[in-house]
Amino acid sequence: MWWKLAARDLLLLVAFGALWWWTAPLSAGDGFVADFFGLAAGLGVGIGHYLLHEWGHAVGGLVTGSVIGPAASLKSRFLFSFDSQENSRGQFLVMSFSGFVVTGVTIWAVYGVLPSEWLATRVARGAVLFLAALTVFIEFPLVIYSLVRNQVPPVETVDNPLSRRKKSASEQAAA
Repeated sequence: MWWKLAARDLLLLVAFGALWWWTAPLSAGDGFVADFFGLAAGLGVGIGHYLLHEWGHAVGGLVTGSVIGPAASLKSRFLFSFDSQENSRGQFLVMSFSGFVVTGVTIWAVYGVLPSEWLATRVARGAVLFLAALTVFIEFPLVIYSLVRNQVPPVETVDNPLSRRKKSASEQAAA
């Protein structure tokens, strides 16, 4: 499933890159066309950032040998599940900081590389900063918890194939 998820996200990133390449310059003007393409191209950057941020987490988890599982479906809003019971605090922290590094690089890119005069750039900056704020309010507290309590926070995703597998295995053992 990892390869299917990687192919899906690579295709999306290529599509968003092409959208940016072909339409972002059109957002330099005024009017409907500039507004439409500025919004579309900027939001494409935001979605692309979300995908890269999540892959940053996944790569950090995979590199450290963490017990993680790919999403159960290509339609899942989560890329993977991190097993908070089987992984160490160090694995959790590396997995977390890997996504944060991607966010930092993306913030640098949207402010340091993209032309400020385009609406697409301003929308991209807003989308990336919104997602970075979510990271600060949702993910940073989990890292702080881990650092203060010296343990992995007991978190689960809604679509967690690891939990389902464990549950079904324990149900089969009980039967």
